[in-house]
Amino acid sequence: MKNLILQSSAFLLALLLAGACHRDIPVETVEINPTKATLFVGETCPVTVSWYPEEATNTDELQVYSTNETIAKYHDGAVTGVGKGDAAVTASCGNVMAQCRIKVYKDKFLKNGKPYGIDYATGYQYYCSEPTVQEVEIILVHSEPNGNYQKFDAWVQVGQLGQELDFTKPIEGWSYVGVYLNNNEDGYLVFASEDGTPSIHLADWSDPGDVTLTRGILKVEHLGFTKYRIHADFELSNGYRFSTDWEDSASLQDS
Repeated sequence: MKNLILQSSAFLLALLLAGACHRDIPVETVEINPTKATLFVGETCPVTVSWYPEEATNTDELQVYSTNETIAKYHDGAVTGVGKGDAAVTASCGNVMAQCRIKVYKDKFLKNGKPYGIDYATGYQYYCSEPTVQEVEIILVHSEPNGNYQKFDAWVQVGQLGQELDFTKPIEGWSYVGVYLNNNEDGYLVFASEDGTPSIHLADWSDPGDVTLTRGILKVEHLGFTKYRIHADFELSNGYRFSTDWEDSASLQDS
C-alpha cells in the first residue's frame, strides 16, 4: 500500500512538473527599432524587432508588415521605399504591438552632399502687366521636424523654359537660382547680372567674398498645366554644391 501511494505521488509530481514546463508565457511587450525612418524611393533601411520576455511561448503569433506596400515594403528585416507618402512597419503579437513610422520621398535636392526630400513645391507665374506669362518661379521646400525649412528656388523667363542655361557663361535674359538653409539663415543666391555674367550673394544678400561659380547648370521645363521638371547643378569655388532633379506638379499662383 505504501509503494502504491509513493508511486501515485511521483506520478502527480511528474504531471505538475510537466505542466509547469509547458505553461503559456505570453509576449508582454514588443519593441521595434528604429521607431521612425525617412527614405527615398528605392532606399532600404534595416528594421529589428524584439520582445519581452524572451522565453515567451506565443512568438509564433508575431507578425511584421507594412501598412501600405505601395509606399513602403517590408521584407526579411528591412523596409524599402516604394512610393511617395507615409506608412508604418507594424510588429504585433497577441494584444501588443509597436510601429516604425516611415516617410518616403520621391524627389530630393542636395546641398553639400546632404539630401533633402521635397515636401511640396510652389510655382509663381508673373504677368508683369502683360496678358501672357513672362517669368516663372518654382520653389521646392523641405520641412524639418523642428520647424525649420530648406528651400531651393529657380526663377526663369518663359522664353528660357526648356533651355539648358549655363550660369558660368553670359546668359541673355534675367534668371536666378537660390538655395536657402535653416529658414534663410544660410545659403547662396546666384543670378545673371545685367551683362549676363553670374552674380553671387549669401542668402542675406551680403557679399560672400572671393567666391566664383565653377558649375552652374539650370534647366526648367514646362510639361503642361502645373507640371514642371527641374534639373540644376551648381558648385562654388569654396566647395559648396547644390543640385536637384525634380519632376511633379507645382501649386501655381498668379501675382
